[in-house]
Amino acid sequence: MGNFINSITLIPLIPLATSVLILILLVSFNRTLNRLTKPVTALVALSLLSSAFISSFDFYKKIEEELVLSELLKFFEEKNLVIHLNLVNEEIIIFFSLIMILIIGISFYKLPRKKGYVSLMISLGLISSSVILSILLIDFSALI
Repeated sequence: MGNFINSITLIPLIPLATSVLILILLVSFNRTLNRLTKPVTALVALSLLSSAFISSFDFYKKIEEELVLSELLKFFEEKNLVIHLNLVNEEIIIFFSLIMILIIGISFYKLPRKKGYVSLMISLGLISSSVILSILLIDFSALI
């Protein structure tokens, strides 16, 4: 169970941690980090790619499990938050991550890399992380 908990929590946490790290670096080194658009784009894309890889690994291993968050986080004790990892959710996460990587790649080539580009990459990483977490919280296999 411990290995499974680590892999299921890493799926939304990798893009979140990467985006927060880039945000902290942007606040600390604003002028320098705004010039480093290629590494920032690569970090955000690699974090989404790693989430898709973990999800695809779980998909090919056919891991289907539910994780009750109220047991792990005392803040959500009165709520009944359950992370659902099943084949349908894993397919949706893989598809969404690949679409977001495509959006990041298109924005790298099409958008001018001015002052707000790094903020855009941070927001795309945060949005991706929150959507992946919401996908995990909804049981799509019950809807189908």
